[in-house]
This record gives sequence, C-alpha cells and structure tokens, in this order.
Amino acid sequence: MAFNSIKFYLLLGINLLMLGTLSLNAWIAYHDALHELDEIYDAELARSAKLISLLLSSNPIPQTNTEPLVIAVPHITEMGETLSAQQERLLDGHKYEGKIAFQAQQGDKLIMLSENALQFPTPQRQAGYHEITEHNTLWVTFSYFVPEQDLWIFTAQREDIREELGAHIAQAQVRPILFMMLPLSLLIYLVIRLVLRPLQLLQQQVADKTPEQLHEIQLALPLELQPIQSAINRLLQRIRRYLQQEKRFIADASHELRTPLSILQLHAQNLSSASDPAEVTEAVNAITEGSKRMSHLINQLLSIARLDHLHQPDCTAIPVSSLLHHSLSQLPMKLLDKVNWQLELDDSCQIYGDDTLLQSVMRNVLDNAAKYSPTDGTVKVQTSRNNQQQIMINIKNSGNTTAETSRLGNRFYRHQQHQQIEGAGLGLSIVKHIIELHSGSISFSANSQLGLDVLILLPQAPQND
Repeated sequence: MAFNSIKFYLLLGINLLMLGTLSLNAWIAYHDALHELDEIYDAELARSAKLISLLLSSNPIPQTNTEPLVIAVPHITEMGETLSAQQERLLDGHKYEGKIAFQAQQGDKLIMLSENALQFPTPQRQAGYHEITEHNTLWVTFSYFVPEQDLWIFTAQREDIREELGAHIAQAQVRPILFMMLPLSLLIYLVIRLVLRPLQLLQQQVADKTPEQLHEIQLALPLELQPIQSAINRLLQRIRRYLQQEKRFIADASHELRTPLSILQLHAQNLSSASDPAEVTEAVNAITEGSKRMSHLINQLLSIARLDHLHQPDCTAIPVSSLLHHSLSQLPMKLLDKVNWQLELDDSCQIYGDDTLLQSVMRNVLDNAAKYSPTDGTVKVQTSRNNQQQIMINIKNSGNTTAETSRLGNRFYRHQQHQQIEGAGLGLSIVKHIIELHSGSISFSANSQLGLDVLILLPQAPQND
C-alpha cells in the first residue's frame, strides 16, 4: 500500500483518531476512578475513626494500663511487597489490612494502636485529613477528636495502596485498547477496502480504455462517484468526437492534397519532356500556380491545426468599420473590381475580440462573397447592434446560390457546381471556428436576389464609463 494513497491516509487517520479517542476516554476514566477511590478511602478513614471512638466509649481501657494496647494486624506487607492471588483473600483477612493503621490517645497518653501504626509518627492534633511522610512512605491520615473523653483517634492509610489500585485501573483501561487495536485496525482496513472498491473498478475501467474503445462507462457507483463517472463519460465523448474529426480531417486532407500533387507531378513530367519553349513556359506557369494553391491549402491546414489548440483568444476592443475596411484592402484587386460594394457601417460599433483572427474571418467571408458572385454583382455589408449586447455583421451577395446552407462551414465542403472555383473548402470552416472561440455565431441563408446572406454575431466591446 503506497504512502500517498487515499487508503493509507484513511487507515492512518481513522486509527489515530480511534487510538486518541480511546486513550482520552481511558485517561478520563482513570482519573475519575482515582478520584472516587480517594473519596472512598477518605470516607473509610473517617468511618474507622468513628467506629474506634464508639468502641472505646462502650469499652474504655482501664487507666491502670501502663502500656498501650497493640492490635495485631494480619498480613503486614512492606512497601513494594506483593502477594499472589491465592494469598490476597483468606479467612483471616486481606492483604490491604496491613496498609491501614490507627492510634488512640486520651489526654497525653497513647492507649491503643494497631501493630503497623508503629511505622508512622504521631500525627498532629488537628481535626481533619493530613499527609505524613515517614521512611519515604506517604501516609494519608484522619484525626478525630471526642471532647467528652478528651480522646483523639488517628487513622492512617499508606498512599501506595491507592497507587497500586490506580495502576490496576490503568492496566484495566489500557489492556483492552491494546488487545482491540489490531482487530479493529484489520476491520477498518477491510471496510476501507470495501468502500474504495467502486473507485478501483472505475480506475480499472478508465485504464482499459483505448483509442478504439472509448464507449461510456456504466457502473453502479455510489452517489459521490456518479458525478466523476459522468465527467469521465463526457470527456470520453469529447475525445471520441475529436478523434473522429481528426480521422475525417486527415482523410479529407489526404484526398485534397492528392489531386494537386498528382497535377504537379504531371506538369513536372511534361516539363522534363517538353522541347518547345511555349510548352516549357506553360508547364512552368502551371507548376507555379499549382504551388500557390498547395501553399494556400497547407496554410489553411496549419491554421486549422493552430485553432484546434487555441482556447482563449487575446481580446481587445476593435472598431468594426476599421476592421472591415482593412479586410477589404487585403483582397485581390480582381475581386474588388469584380463586384459592386455597398457599405452601410455604424462607426460606433465595436466588437471584443482578437484583431488578427477577426481580420481572417472578415477577409475569408468577403473573399467568398465576391468570388461566388457574378461579374458586376453586388456585395452589401451592414453593421448594427442588437439588444443582446452583440454586434451584427450582415454580408449579402447576389448570384445563383446552389450550396446547402446547413453544410456551409464544414471542413472541405464544396458544392459540385463550384469545383472550378479556386479553394479547398476550408475557409468557412476556419471562420466558424474563430467565431465560436469568440462566443459568437455565424449563419447562412438564401436571399431574394438568389444570393447568400451571412449573419455574424460577435460580443460587443465593454463600454467605458
């Protein structure tokens, strides 16, 4: 199991949290138990002192006794001495009896004491609880005074008995934690593995994908993983569509390049076998013209490749009128002279986009409008605003429109009746792609003059306050 895996962090985090929680509970229980033990033993000291006072009241010790009465305590144990479990509870007492002592003083005379009371000094005559240290042994004492008899009763208990019981309590708290940690950790590991199993299945499904097998993933996943599966399926769909487009593009490009290359080869062969200067000149001109067409086609293919990897153009505010005038100035003179141009431009219109890319758009659209118009036809260009913060650019030409408007903008689409016109069917595809990059749209429709209407919508530039 890798250290940077979710499974490892879950297992480590849950185990640490569990260990911390159990340890905190054990610590709290241990201290609560010690507190309760202190109260119980303190109460026992007070009760023992009062019982001794009642005993002496009902059975007083004769004043003629010169020596104090010593009460034997069975099983006296020294500090650190331990007894076996069989020795702890016998008929004549318990081992803890040796850790409880008492004294009785009447006036200044010691009249009674337990055998183990010789181990600690006489406590001070002050009612209440006190702590006395003797021979590195700590005793907790209770002093009780009976004024009617001028009698002081002292009871004492060695502190180590409390520490011993505290140690037993601590062991009782820690032992289950130690014994249960391994089984609980194993159980947690199995649960985590079971919970993460759908994620492993999803990972395996994604790892098994190949360019030829990009079908959607259909797994019965938990609710939290369903959005991930949906996102992966959308990504697979986009990849599948992209690969299909690329395959179609490569096939179409190969087809489009094959014909001009064959023609160039044919002209090159004619040139090598030509003996007449006129034939040589004709072959050279044909090769030159073919090379220009090939160069134009390759440039368009490179433009498409660049646009496919462009996601966000560099946008600025661009006056529409200057954009159109500049694009018109770049058209060949033969196209400018071929048709009549009618410009109805709103000088206040500004669009928000990349100047270089949008010049390519306008140049392509205006070039096509003139190219597919009859001689002395009309190309009308209008600009305006709509109420959706968009600039409308409407370009109309006249002539015989035979193209399928729904297919305009598809790569390599050219109508059969327009095959004699120079081009490869890539210009409008580039135009459509650039406009989509600018969050705009382009539409085509036939007009009443048997021509084509091209409507371009582009975002309006932000207004400066």
